[in-house]
This record gives sequence, C-alpha cells and structure tokens, in this order.
Amino acid sequence: MSWRCPGEVRVTAGELDAVDVLVIGGGPAGSTAAAVMAKAGLRVLLLEAGTHPRAHVGESLLPGIIPILAEIDALAEVEAAGFGRKTGSTLWGWGKTPRWDLWFHDSDAYEHAWLVERSRFDAILFAAATRAGAVVLDRAAARSLVWEGERLVGVTWERAGATHETRARLVIDATGQSMLLGRAKDRREEIGGLKHQAMWAHFTGCAGVPPPRHEQALFLAEADQWWWFFPIGGGKASVGVVQLDAGEARGAPRRDFDALLAAAGELAPVLGPAATRATPVRHERDWSYRMSEVTGPGWIQIGDAAGFIDPVLSTGVLLALHSAWHAGRTAIALLQGGADEAGARAKYQAHHREMFGDLLRMVRFYYQQNLYRDDYFWESKRILLTRDTELKPQKAFVVLTSGLVQNLALDEVRDEATARQTARAAGPGVALEEAGPERLGFVCVHLRERAAAPGQGDLYLLIEPRDPVAPALARTRNFDVGAIAPRHGSDPLRVPTLAPAIRGFVGLIQRLDGAAGTTLAEFWRASRVHVRTWLEAHVPENMSLVRVFGE
Repeated sequence: MSWRCPGEVRVTAGELDAVDVLVIGGGPAGSTAAAVMAKAGLRVLLLEAGTHPRAHVGESLLPGIIPILAEIDALAEVEAAGFGRKTGSTLWGWGKTPRWDLWFHDSDAYEHAWLVERSRFDAILFAAATRAGAVVLDRAAARSLVWEGERLVGVTWERAGATHETRARLVIDATGQSMLLGRAKDRREEIGGLKHQAMWAHFTGCAGVPPPRHEQALFLAEADQWWWFFPIGGGKASVGVVQLDAGEARGAPRRDFDALLAAAGELAPVLGPAATRATPVRHERDWSYRMSEVTGPGWIQIGDAAGFIDPVLSTGVLLALHSAWHAGRTAIALLQGGADEAGARAKYQAHHREMFGDLLRMVRFYYQQNLYRDDYFWESKRILLTRDTELKPQKAFVVLTSGLVQNLALDEVRDEATARQTARAAGPGVALEEAGPERLGFVCVHLRERAAAPGQGDLYLLIEPRDPVAPALARTRNFDVGAIAPRHGSDPLRVPTLAPAIRGFVGLIQRLDGAAGTTLAEFWRASRVHVRTWLEAHVPENMSLVRVFGE
C-alpha cells in the first residue's frame, strides 16, 4: 500500500514501520516540532487525524513566535498571507485604569505580530513540516500506544480503513486537548478558578477601533465576562466572549451570543452598523489545565497536550510553538548528539514548567479587576526579577505578555535586537557586596521574612537609573527607588511591618544621591558601605538580608 501525503510525496507502508520520531497531531505544535526535527535530518512521521484548513480558537498571536516561524521557513508565508497586523493590545474597563494600551514596540524587539484566521495559519505550518522533509499524513488517526515496559516505543494508527504500527525512537504527543498520552497516563491536572468558557464568530463589515489603535487587539471587560475584537484581515474580524468561572454552579455554556453582543454597548461603535456575522457561533470550555509530567521514557508532550492557560494573554500558540521548538531540539540532542535521555528530558520538563508557571501567575494576576495599570506592570517586573532584571516595569509587562520571556529560540537564531533585551540575564545577577563595577543597570537588596514559606516572604528593594515615565515608589536626584513584595502585592508600603524599613531605605538613597549626573556604578562604589551598614542596623527583626546583587 502507498499514499501521497499532502506534500505530494509518495510513501509506502513498509517505509513507515520504523522512524526516528513519530509526531501525533498536525496542529501548530506538531507541525513545528516535525519541521524543526526534519530540517536537522531526522526521519520524522507526522500523523494528523483530520485535514486542513479547519477553524480554531486562538487567533491573537504574540511576537515571541517570530524566530520560531523563521527557523521552520514559515515566516515569509505568514507575512504574505494578508493577516491583520497586531501592534499590541488595547484594554477597556480592565481594572481601575479605564483605558490603557500595550504596544509591542516598547519591547525593543518586534513591532507587531498578527491577528490570524487559524484555519489558514495552521495550514501554513502543516505545509512547512512537509517542506522540511517530514512525512506528513492527514486522515491518519492514532488508535493505541505501543509500550515496552515503561517505555513508549510506537503507535498503531489507521488510515483509509487499514491499520498500521510504527515504531519510533521517540514519540511526541501533539494531540491537543484530546491528550492521547495525558489520558493514558492519567496526569491531567485542572487549574482551579480558570474553568472559563468562550463563544466566538467571524464578522464582516466592522468599523473597527479608530487609528492609531486600529491594529490593536481589543479587550473589553464586563461583569463576569470579557470580550475580544480582532481585525484578522481580509475584511474580517473575530469577536468573542469569555464567560468567567462561576464554580460548579454553572451548567452548560450559555448559547446567547447574539443577545450578549447586542447588550455590549461599548462594542457597538467598534462593530458599526454594517457588521454582519459570517460564521456560526463556536464554543469552547474548561480552558485551563496542565500535565503533572510532560515527558517520560520515549515520549514528550507539547502544545495543548502538555497544558493550556486561559486565553486572556493569548499564550496558546506561543506555548505550542515554544514547547514544540524545545522538544524538537531535545530530540536532536538525544538522537543525533548522544545526550543523556534522562537529563535532556528533565531539562525540557523544568523549562516547560517554569515558563508555564510564569504565564499562569500573570494570568491569575490579570483577572484581578481591582488594580491599576501600573500594578500589572509591577507584577511583571516581579515575575521577571531573576532573569530580565534591568527592565523597567512597563517593559517587563510588554516582554512577558509578548511571549519574549524564556524564549530559547531567540538565542538559537541570534536575533540581535531581541537578544539584546530578552537574553541579557542568564541568572539572577552578580553579588555586589564587594564589587566595584564600571557599569550597573540596577541594584537589588533582597530581604526575606524569616517565618514565611519558600518564595512567599521575599521583599526586593530596587535602585535603577531614573526614568521619568516609569512608576516608582520614590525618585532621587538620579535614580528610581522601588519595592516588590510578591506576598503583599505591588504596594508593600501598605504592610505595617515593612513600611518603616522601605521608607528608611528610600530616605537613605535620597540622602546619599547628592550629585547630579552620577551613574549608578559611581553611586554604588561611593555608597555601598553606607548602604550595608544601614541595612545591618535597620532590617526588621522578622526579616533577614539574603544578599545585594545587580547587573
């Protein structure tokens, strides 16, 4: 038996008895992983149960996928597809700041991403896997997993009524929310408080948001729900509503999309009088979950098969492509480079968990509707504190919500502009107790509450070069002074046990910063002994000084 795969390559069943890597699922994650590995010379079989094109939620993309698209030779096709440009996000009614914006150009990396029709975007990536040299079969459904003890060694699959078995040195599960491996291993973990549900459709004839925000993704918060409006190109817009988790009381998804949209008064001028719904209303629910383990002997999970976070920050495709890229690199290291499998899989697991955790913390924070814009900025600064510590809070927010943090592909392709901003800090900074640096981007004093649980009692006091537009607790002649306390939100001055030390530290820096034009390095060389002496005398009894560091 032989077939033509979508790339017009003819293959026979015998040729597929054994491959280097078997990828199950031809969505963005599976297609990307297959392309990365095939380009490196691995024998890759990609099985897709359905066909392309097909509709899918997740149309708002982030700049963090750009270097990965470039690596799999899909970037030029995406750029030429006529998708809507996405220059950032505009938020209405989100928290206590009535209207505010996020602009990608503030990251100093990329000026735009895209708002896409997922049917066409996914098909572009599927075709890229074929061009890269993978054998790609659609209408090929995985039926069962083949195990040898605890090791996954292959899959049985069906196509055109015939059943086949393929053995592989590594199996990559990209089956999305079907979670073939996750269900087999029973490792799916629900994420409480984010069991939301969505309805969306495509419209034509929409007026849109006026310039300069006409290429922004619009998010509108209402009681118990929020709306999106994405101009996806070709005269179309995607309009959707996410109904927030109401615990176990809510039953089936509410199907009153048209009535809800008619009642969303602030969207009326954006839609305009000529807006017409051009597709059926589609539904998704139970957004957020993750796998307790995303890799094991002979297998790796990627994309939605490894976990999914609520769509509010548009992280779905980012996590799909990023995990696929990393899994592909892991496979290359194992199968071509002779890397230790257990160590390589542990590295993939740790990195996926850290990136997923960073974004999940930001999503949870994002849903707090009693905050101001700057609170979101400062929370991003806290999440990035051990990596991109020179970033001002606004830039930290842009970097995090643009999908640029933890993006290993940026280093791999050596995108100079992006790497300059997002890969500068390989670790938590150098100790400064005895240092006399020639240049400093920041100084951080790290304190910790003695009785707090690990990671819950940290207080960071920051000194950074002055930026008039950046939020700060206080400004001295040359510097901004700030404080970040994860356990107490973005305003630790409200905490009686912390406020005296913070105010005292601010006063100390104001007294020591006496000469205009002093750089932070010059200031630190002249003042570090005074700062250390003050800390030894004024750190609260319930706290300890962990260290002083900087970059």
